[in-house]
Amino acid sequence: MKIKLKDKDNPITQMWCFNSNGYNSDIINKINSGKQVEVEKVPKPAWEYIEEVKIVKEVKIIKKKPKENK
Repeated sequence: MKIKLKDKDNPITQMWCFNSNGYNSDIINKINSGKQVEVEKVPKPAWEYIEEVKIVKEVKIIKKKPKENK
């Protein structure tokens, strides 16, 4: 899932683990800089600081022209 920081004025200061490999300070630094980061899991207390980025699919609507009668 992709996550991002809710508020840049309230950065993550804890050493939370967002991947199964263990703690990675690069992930925390990227989140605190405002970037969207792909993670495997989110610790429950971290939800106060971050939010999930949802992917919205864009739908194109094609309008047909009405037929002209001659």
